[in-house]
Amino acid sequence: MKKKKGKKGLCAIKLDMHKAYDRVEWVFLEKIMAKLGFDQRWIKLVMACVTSVQYSVRFNNFETDIFSPTRGLRQGDLLSPYLFLMVAEGLSCMTKKAEERGELEGVKVCRGAPTISHLLFADDSLILMRADKKNVDCLASILNRYCASSGQKISEAKSSIYFSSNTEVEVKTEVCQILRRDH
Repeated sequence: MKKKKGKKGLCAIKLDMHKAYDRVEWVFLEKIMAKLGFDQRWIKLVMACVTSVQYSVRFNNFETDIFSPTRGLRQGDLLSPYLFLMVAEGLSCMTKKAEERGELEGVKVCRGAPTISHLLFADDSLILMRADKKNVDCLASILNRYCASSGQKISEAKSSIYFSSNTEVEVKTEVCQILRRDH
């Protein structure tokens, strides 16, 4: 983000998903596995593992009745990180398609380098793009659809936006306002 020349500013948006594993919608996970080409028998087996969990809570030496959750992945389960990667693949695919349609413009680290629009690290994401209204509107739309369908929620407190030094103050303000308004 140390770009100093050129008229168009860049931005890097670090997104942190709030309680990412706990919020995974099982229907979304099932659909994404099908979209990724997993055999239906495998999907049913994985979903049986995911949905068969039951809990009971001990409070003041009294145990509650057993209850079953309707979403989420068990943290500590060896399969959960891999399943969450599939959920995050939904965001990745939406971002790639927007790039292919010319709706989102990523950044290049140097001339001749490939364009990079996003990097994913488990429940953290880094979005790299031109800092302008067109790109931020597209990103806001992607994030709204992704969050609505996957169950994910962006943690505003743990997320941040960084701008290149050549980004105009008005553009910075607009980008921040659009992203805060939509999330």
